[in-house]
Amino acid sequence: MYAHVAADQFSRVEGSVVHLPTGAEFTPVSKSAESITVWTGAIERVIADGRVFKYDDVLRAMRSYWLMSSTEAPAKVA
Repeated sequence: MYAHVAADQFSRVEGSVVHLPTGAEFTPVSKSAESITVWTGAIERVIADGRVFKYDDVLRAMRSYWLMSSTEAPAKVA
């Protein structure tokens, strides 16, 4: 069974959204949460506390978190 993904598991760090339990990073490359660069970290793997997070659940929650927390324009890629 996969672990529950919640908004409080995310943080914005230098223009990226980080899923804190897994270390996964999502970096929007435009104003759209659909256009991202992803580093999956430990998604779909057992982490130190025994939980496993499903990729689709983390990605869906990240997009929601990004849209809700976006008060500044994401960094543009040159």
